[in-house]
Amino acid sequence: MKKILITGSEGFLGSHLTKLLSKKNNVYCLYKKDSFLFKDKKNKYLKVNINDKKKIENIIKKIKPDVIFHLAAKSHPVYSFRFPVETLKTNVMGTINLLDAVKKYSINSKIIVACSSAQYGKDLMNKHKKVKEDLKYNPDHIYGLSKYFQNRLSNQYFKMYKLKTLNAIIFNTSGPGKVGDVFYDFIKRFIKKYKKNRKILTFDVGNIFNKRDFLHYKDTVNALLLISNKGKIGESYNISTSRLNSIKDILNYLAKKFSVKLIIKKDKKLIRKFDEKIIAGSNKKLKQLGWRPKKNLQNIIDDMCDFYLKKNK
Repeated sequence: MKKILITGSEGFLGSHLTKLLSKKNNVYCLYKKDSFLFKDKKNKYLKVNINDKKKIENIIKKIKPDVIFHLAAKSHPVYSFRFPVETLKTNVMGTINLLDAVKKYSINSKIIVACSSAQYGKDLMNKHKKVKEDLKYNPDHIYGLSKYFQNRLSNQYFKMYKLKTLNAIIFNTSGPGKVGDVFYDFIKRFIKKYKKNRKILTFDVGNIFNKRDFLHYKDTVNALLLISNKGKIGESYNISTSRLNSIKDILNYLAKKFSVKLIIKKDKKLIRKFDEKIIAGSNKKLKQLGWRPKKNLQNIIDDMCDFYLKKNK
């Protein structure tokens, strides 16, 4: 059985990844806040802040994990607008703390660093439509910049110290348990209105014509696992479907699913200052490892609606 360590294990992706890996591995779950979607008694849970360099070193020295999934991060762009220092400290210095600890005490550990499509930036997205991993990243905001730094740090430690790093560039992922994204916001508001027996719903929105490469969490988690098993050390891999849906498609499917009529109203307060018109990635490299997306937009919405309705009976 492999020893697998997951930073940010209490997060949305971390929770689902932990659940998948706990079946056949010894899993060590690093977390900052006890906000798990679910826990497994077989796993070992270690409370630690990724910014605590000494504790991170002690953990790596003691465990010497075979594989590390580095998911700990300040992961919301809007948060980075308000708290740029905290975002950079966690995402950049936290990554340095981890990589440096591995360099000192566990040089044979394989490290999968969770990066983000936000590191590409709107200019590249508009120019290339489906961005590839070898482009020169040009992020538009602090969050994207912090994930770009993570990617560069991973590459640098591979180049300088031969660390076994791989970068997973994750596109928009959602599913049961995700909060703070457009799916959660729409579904939460939609169901609250629907429960009042309304057949005509008025919905305030921002820019609903932006297009995204949406992933179901199961496809993303399986991609992370595949990258850890078959990915080439030192390489970056887009985790993307290479399919596009508009934000409006979410509302259209919700209206169809619940058989209601929607009246959509644009609210300027809901329009983000930094909001790419299109986010889409080429998944050619990941497909070469044998990965294919099995879920679609409708699966994301169906699963999140079921989860939300059960949670809020």
